[in-house]
Amino acid sequence: MNHLKAKTIARVLELRELYRTGQLPYLTMKEQLRLTEFDAVCYQAVWYLEGRRDILTRTQSKLAKAQANKTGYVNSGLTLSPAGEAAPYLGKKFNACFGATAICAAICVGAHQGQGKLDSSRVARTGRTIVMECFRDEFIRLLSIEIRISELKAMKIGALLAMRLNVASDWWQMAEEVAERFPTVKFYDYSAIMGAVRNQKNVSRVYSLKDGRLDLALKMLGEGYGVAMVFSISSKSDEPLPEFWNGIPVINGDVDDLWFLRMPTSGPFIVGLKVKGNKEEIKEAIEEGFAIDPNLSFQLAYGTQGAL
Repeated sequence: MNHLKAKTIARVLELRELYRTGQLPYLTMKEQLRLTEFDAVCYQAVWYLEGRRDILTRTQSKLAKAQANKTGYVNSGLTLSPAGEAAPYLGKKFNACFGATAICAAICVGAHQGQGKLDSSRVARTGRTIVMECFRDEFIRLLSIEIRISELKAMKIGALLAMRLNVASDWWQMAEEVAERFPTVKFYDYSAIMGAVRNQKNVSRVYSLKDGRLDLALKMLGEGYGVAMVFSISSKSDEPLPEFWNGIPVINGDVDDLWFLRMPTSGPFIVGLKVKGNKEEIKEAIEEGFAIDPNLSFQLAYGTQGAL
């Protein structure tokens, strides 16, 4: 075990014991943010372990777009730290997104857009990540309880539960493990790991295109899988997403996160997204190939599995 992870575990155990013995008061997030970053995330981990804070993400703009009265689904998710955000507490080599690139890490919707930019959001997702990495059995138990409660709440209003366990991370094996426990919940995800997309036993996935990897995205389309593709159309623009890209149907992934309701019954498809960020971030995303030109043309042939 590396020294950073050992230090974090020791501090969480120390704070947890103090809290359990009545020597440590419960702190609000506002109070936590006055502490050092290290203590703030360790306190947060304790609150999760002690059931004082929810493991599941309760406020996330993309998930909130799903309206049960229209889609039949209540959408919930789990926001963990993306890429190397938690590395200062879990080790320099810690990486929550093995397919991440510098560009996607810099403009990650889960960490650098909307509420994700807030210090409170960063502390919350880092605390969750510490619990998942250092106290895995408790993490899975607590997460499972919350998913079951969420499913029961959805059922009360006549809806189903859709669950995205990697809002900002790419722990696909963890998602498979948890999803196996809940056959009546619809689990879905995005992944930049080709093997994860090919392994859809319990979780529906699309391949998440990153800058410089268009060839891999085309390969996945050729195998008949879906690909999430950011187009070089600003989210602030009224310009619509294309209906097709090189003959492949594009479904609007910005309407809500429930792309599996709009995907074709067979063959490859694209979950289209508009590029987000400020002017400089958008410019860099386009220049580095993270955001794809909707008019970019390829000579694509189609086989029994899709584009070849």
